[in-house]
Amino acid sequence: MTKEKVAWVSWVAEQDATGELAEAYKAVTMSDGQVENLYKAMSLTPRVIKPADEHYLALLHDPASPLKPWLAELVATYVSILCGSQYAALNHGENFEHYFGDRDVSGRILNGLRLGHYEYALTEDARASLTFTKKLSLTPGEMSQQDINALRHAGLCDISISYIAQIAASFAYWARITNALGIQPGEQIGLSGRPLSQE
Repeated sequence: MTKEKVAWVSWVAEQDATGELAEAYKAVTMSDGQVENLYKAMSLTPRVIKPADEHYLALLHDPASPLKPWLAELVATYVSILCGSQYAALNHGENFEHYFGDRDVSGRILNGLRLGHYEYALTEDARASLTFTKKLSLTPGEMSQQDINALRHAGLCDISISYIAQIAASFAYWARITNALGIQPGEQIGLSGRPLSQE
């Protein structure tokens, strides 16, 4: 075990991992050779790591998904903001900005989400997605057929709707895991590896 700042719980460093954990770390090692703090914090339950990562990748990085990558990441980011997960909001907010392509506009969109509104510079399908996401995140027992119809009216197909629902639901899990275990952001965030110091 190590005391490096990763989480509030004990965790196992890559060089100390053996058996199932070593295999799990190998499966989730990033291109820079690092393992995300998220998975380090889950190291006491190694069997969870690989399936959790595969589920995440299938929802957010499936090339067959009809969702624009920036919209998928925006949904993930909004759930993270609503649930108060700094770890997830930083990482997926960065991914949203990376995919969106215009950091001036995307920065204003994220600031709006943090302030509780999302009208700025978003398409109808994105606004509808965030309305759906907010309701599912905060009042899931109030979901109805009308919520699905609103997404269809905004131009989203049922496959896209299924992805949005699953991303929003899964990020309620991720946000709560990061908050519950006190998982800390790494020195770099998002797929772009943007230094945290630039935030």
